[in-house]
Amino acid sequence: MRSTLGLAALLLLASSSRADTVKVLTQEIKADSVLTLRNDVAEDFAENLLAAQAASPWLNSLNLSLAAVLKAIRLEQSFGTRYCDDGNCAIVWQQSNIAIDPNAGVTITPSALYFGAEPVSTPEPMTDVLLVVGVLYFLALGTRRTASREYPGNHPFRK
Repeated sequence: MRSTLGLAALLLLASSSRADTVKVLTQEIKADSVLTLRNDVAEDFAENLLAAQAASPWLNSLNLSLAAVLKAIRLEQSFGTRYCDDGNCAIVWQQSNIAIDPNAGVTITPSALYFGAEPVSTPEPMTDVLLVVGVLYFLALGTRRTASREYPGNHPFRK
């Protein structure tokens, strides 16, 4: 019986601390937003941020994720958006679902992209492939012109 009561108390404390965190994040988003936030979207953004952080417990980057959401709001403002609600600010909605990894990095060079320790090459298409595609394209155009010359528009085989 005691273990059941202890578990219930623990769950209530955890849910209340999460509610406090949602309230705190909501207030930070509202205070730092450059756009008007309608229909409690700040609370939805805060809940999304906390869910993304909970899905990645090894990351401790809630502040970075919050800053990314605020940057996305500024980006929406630069597109001419005047307010965020349930129907617009798609970039902000997507960003609020992403937990930022402070250890991740991307290096871009003219020949490759490096995502951390995993290099991803970006080779140029081979010239031979481009030549074959070009020749096939011109052959297709040539057969089309021949067909229209042999079967004019009023010919019974052309329908």
